[in-house]
This record gives sequence, structure tokens and C-alpha cells, in this order.
Amino acid sequence: MRKLTLTAMLTASLAALPAASVMAAQQTPAPKAQQQVNVSDAKLEQFVTAQKSITSIRDSAMEKLNKSENPDQAQQIQQQANQDMVEAVKDAGLSVEDYNLIARAVQTDPNMRSRVADIQ
Repeated sequence: MRKLTLTAMLTASLAALPAASVMAAQQTPAPKAQQQVNVSDAKLEQFVTAQKSITSIRDSAMEKLNKSENPDQAQQIQQQANQDMVEAVKDAGLSVEDYNLIARAVQTDPNMRSRVADIQ
């Protein structure tokens, strides 16, 4: 029973977090005041590329977590997913800091959300 509860909690936490928050260990502190972020179209395209990879990694990790019966293995799956997400961001040509900055802007700025939707 405890094993199922832990796995369910890990699965829920991985599913509930936005991709940017999954990389909390790499994240810089959020600015205290909401600021307008100017992002080029090229950076937004890199963000969308990274986001697609991160979604795939997250989905794969959730599938593995659902099959895992060992809490240590579940933790390892989550750690590997986090590492893979960081690599996906870097492979897309962004720093984790830039990815997180854009992700926060997309969450809070309707104009930024619209620009990302246009790219997708």
C-alpha cells in the first residue's frame, strides 16, 4: 500500500508541475516584481522545440513511474527525467535560466502565450 501511495504521489507531482518547474534545481529565483520579457522569435522557436522534448520526456517518465513498484526506482526515474529535460533545453539552444524565464512569461503574459501558440 505504501509503495502505491509513493508512486502515485511521484506520478502526480511530475504530471502536475509545468515543465519549467520540473527543473527546480536549476532554476534561478523568480523576480520580485512582474516584468515584461522581450523574447525574439528565434528564442521562442527554441523554447517551443525544448518544450516539445520536455513533454515527451515527462510523458515517458510518467509511464515508467506507473509501472514502477519500487520507491527507489521511482525516484531514479524522476531524477533521470529531470536530467534529460535539462539536456533537452540545452540541445534546443537555450540555457535553463532562459527557458524558465520564457516559461514564466508564457504562463503570465497572454501576448507571449499567443506568440508561442502561433509557432506551434
